Amino acid sequence: MLASLRKTAGGIVGLFLIALLFFAFALWGIADTFTGFSNQIVAKVGDQELTRNEFRLRYSQQLAEVSRQIGEPLSPGQARGLGLDRQVLANMVGLAALANAGDELGLALDDKRIAEIIVRDPSFHGPNGTFDEPTFRAVLARNGLTEAMFVEDQRAFHIRQQLLGASLDRALVPQKLVEKMYNHFLESRVAKYVVLTLDETDDVGEPTVEELETFYAQTKMRYTEPERRSASFLVITPERFAENIDISELELAEEYEMSIDEFSIEEKRDVDQLVIADEAMVEEVRAMLEQDQPFVEIVDKAGQTLDNTDLGTVTRGSFISADLADEAFAMELGAVSDIIEGPLGYVVLRVRKIIPGEVRPLAEVRDALRRRLALDRAIEDLIAFSETVEDERAAGVRLEEISQRFDLDIVQLSGFDRDGRGATGSLPRLFKQYDSLPGILFDSAEGEEIALQEMEDGTYIWPRLDSVATSRVRPLDDVRETAIAQWQLAERRTLLEAMAEHLVKQGNRAGFAAIEKETEKDPLTSEPMTRQVSNETFSETAVAKLFRLEKGGFAWAPVGFGSELVVMQASDIIAPPTGENAASDMIFDGEKQKYRADLTAQFVNSLEKNYGVSVNQSNYDQMLNSLTTQ
Repeated sequence: MLASLRKTAGGIVGLFLIALLFFAFALWGIADTFTGFSNQIVAKVGDQELTRNEFRLRYSQQLAEVSRQIGEPLSPGQARGLGLDRQVLANMVGLAALANAGDELGLALDDKRIAEIIVRDPSFHGPNGTFDEPTFRAVLARNGLTEAMFVEDQRAFHIRQQLLGASLDRALVPQKLVEKMYNHFLESRVAKYVVLTLDETDDVGEPTVEELETFYAQTKMRYTEPERRSASFLVITPERFAENIDISELELAEEYEMSIDEFSIEEKRDVDQLVIADEAMVEEVRAMLEQDQPFVEIVDKAGQTLDNTDLGTVTRGSFISADLADEAFAMELGAVSDIIEGPLGYVVLRVRKIIPGEVRPLAEVRDALRRRLALDRAIEDLIAFSETVEDERAAGVRLEEISQRFDLDIVQLSGFDRDGRGATGSLPRLFKQYDSLPGILFDSAEGEEIALQEMEDGTYIWPRLDSVATSRVRPLDDVRETAIAQWQLAERRTLLEAMAEHLVKQGNRAGFAAIEKETEKDPLTSEPMTRQVSNETFSETAVAKLFRLEKGGFAWAPVGFGSELVVMQASDIIAPPTGENAASDMIFDGEKQKYRADLTAQFVNSLEKNYGVSVNQSNYDQMLNSLTTQ
């Protein structure tokens, strides 16, 4: 999202700073204190105010970025469970602290400098290697940004870069540390090994009553059922009321007139836009225009092609400024404009095609209008009806009686856990549609009246917690067969570990020949591996043990996948090659980034303490609740 734009706008330094800030801020908590807040303010850092709208934007951007990284959509509820909202808020607080420091020091960046940075940004360059407005607009659109938002974000970013760069550029890492880490990371080892399986152990038979009871007592957590709850829901949708609402032709006509813009197809044009950044070239192009030279020759003279001047089919809103839009839509078909001074440089426009606008007739949109009006009126009726239901509830009338009186349905769900899943692991349709409901019910006590829940789509839901089945350990009689199987597995695992320990002693005493003789297995030899390697045969534990051995020494460990064990010998230790500057530089850069992250964290933490951080927990919670019900 914004990070991808900053990456190119600030080059490697820009990417590095953003990464440091996000890493550093994610480590800190934020004090939940209260001062004078409006209901739009989430937090204050000194003079800087963090608003709900800004948080929603940053949160949405980060949610989209995390979803992209994991390859599937992450719901707001899931994101909140992972603490993404706190991470975003901490990030915003840290940035606000830096903004305060920049203001105090008088750091600033004028519009001209920002424009130069944007024009030089390779992210916005077209095929000819220079700034290309269509590319610029497309990148901003993909990231959900307007031009004004991006410009201000860039201004703030480069001021932070000035502030942090002065100290970060001086971060040093001792060369001796780099050398030791180089040897540590790049040393490799070869293992000679055999794999032991549970099939090689003897049958352990059935446990005695005492053995089974002892095993069950020691492993009770395996047989623990989560707390489960049952609830009833009175659910009323706007569509339920809309079914019986009639809309007259007069009302349709009036709504059509009021919504005429919605049914109007805006005029579109195919436009070429030549952007000229060089002052000398501006004069050459001006002279060619005065001589009525063809547009294609002017483009060629400017070192560009028609492909990268083509804006495609555009509307007025597609242009970066209203002045350019007015000019483009005032021109005749085939006309070429004079040189126009735009926000990001000089431009010349040409209109290749005009697609007139039109208005869709009422007959074409009648059904859609009827549905919309009925739904709007249904929502009004639903609001009024909800007051009736609230009055009934206040009088002690049960949901079942209300549903019978008004011919409504009650949804009953039994035995669901905190995630909303039943005993079989399935998720009821109601919880799929409204994933905030299970959390609301688990935050309520039995017998407590739960407030009306107004959902994002206009649906009203009255939940009632019917019963609570507390978390319990299933009795041994209910899980006896499972417990016996797990006891047998544990016993065979113990035998396998004893076998592995015995073979390690044999190997250390008499070498691999003794192990071959006892197991009747030919040993295998691994490829050279570094400390960072792990696979199905060599788990992280196995690799760690291998690198603790002297050459020729033996050890055992679990395999990377499965219940087997690997008995291994460090058959060779290979020192890293000397003179590997690229690897050494990579380690140096990594340690420097860690050092800079620590330095940034300390600096910003100090600024936060100096300016003071206040969070309005009520506003914050209300905003998050609205996000998680979307």
